[in-house]
Amino acid sequence: MLIRSLSVRNFRNIASADFIFDPKVNIFTGNNAQGKTNLCEAISVCLGKSFRSPRAGDILPFGSSNGETALEMSFTFDSMPDKVNTVTYIQKNGSIRLRFNDIEMKEAEKLYGALRYVIFIPEDLYIVKGEPANRRDYLDSVSNMINRVHITKLYEYNKALKQKNNILMNYTKLDNILIGMLESWNETIARAGVNVMCGRLKYFSSLSEAADRYYGMLTASDEKLKMKYISTVMDDENFTSDDYLYIYERYLMKLKSSAERELKMKYTVVGAHRDDIGFFINDMPAKEFGSQGQIRSIAVALKLAEAEMIYSRSEDQPVVILDDVLSELDAGRRSFILNHIDKHQIFITSCNLSNLGDRQTGKAWNVDGGKFTPEEV
Repeated sequence: MLIRSLSVRNFRNIASADFIFDPKVNIFTGNNAQGKTNLCEAISVCLGKSFRSPRAGDILPFGSSNGETALEMSFTFDSMPDKVNTVTYIQKNGSIRLRFNDIEMKEAEKLYGALRYVIFIPEDLYIVKGEPANRRDYLDSVSNMINRVHITKLYEYNKALKQKNNILMNYTKLDNILIGMLESWNETIARAGVNVMCGRLKYFSSLSEAADRYYGMLTASDEKLKMKYISTVMDDENFTSDDYLYIYERYLMKLKSSAERELKMKYTVVGAHRDDIGFFINDMPAKEFGSQGQIRSIAVALKLAEAEMIYSRSEDQPVVILDDVLSELDAGRRSFILNHIDKHQIFITSCNLSNLGDRQTGKAWNVDGGKFTPEEV
């Protein structure tokens, strides 16, 4: 996919801006809170889903409750490079109107997954160094981007889990009927949980291998990145998505053996909702021992690996948005990002002009108060 142009009107602090983008590298520099990330969000909105997930009124400039926001993007797919497509997004008085090639669409998110993009934001560092929920959410988002069935399976699992936890919360020693209900819910949770785990595992090996390769290119060193899917159901056993029946048997066994503990804790203690991802640099846990540069490099490598996986299944290169990605990286890693991500069209924001000194190609804009001034490359 290649974004050719973008027109922005009345979007957050951007009153009016028009862009003809470079097919490879597009860079936006300037101090904080000037509009760089707002532009990245405008791109994501046109592609179907804001990475900020705003309420409808949030994208209007501060103090403007009845204004109109208008975005228009032109782009081509890799498979049809000569056919120019257009997405138009208009929001007025809290109502959103979206058109794709002059066809009205009722839901903007229908484009999400069809018009693919991958984004790095500073909060993505918490995929590596944050809580397990951050890593589960990331893996679920990758699985869903590639296979939209995954979100349905995840919804079914969370719904069953909530029902069981409600029973556990209300259980007393005299509630023999509830014990029978818990056993029934264990079977439902095991079936749904296996679907969630296998949905994640189906792409985990490819994601891990690609992330290690990109990490090596970013760092230009002998450091090896390894990722491990950590399961409360399977413990330290090796398993893949092909082991569906065995995982189901283990799941049921784990739930049954945890029954007494669950009655005390009042919630389900094992399952897909408790799983995690471990990141290791040369077999050392990155969360505990990784430097800021290493943590950031892992997060960037994950995003590039994600983009590669999307392409392998869709044959259309996703757009890559890298918001404030260059800070805490050394010169070699910055140079790789600026000059050697040649498979994708990329959009990069940076506060520090000195971080961009070795760029060799592309277009650049200085951003100040929502205004974008072209710079010489």
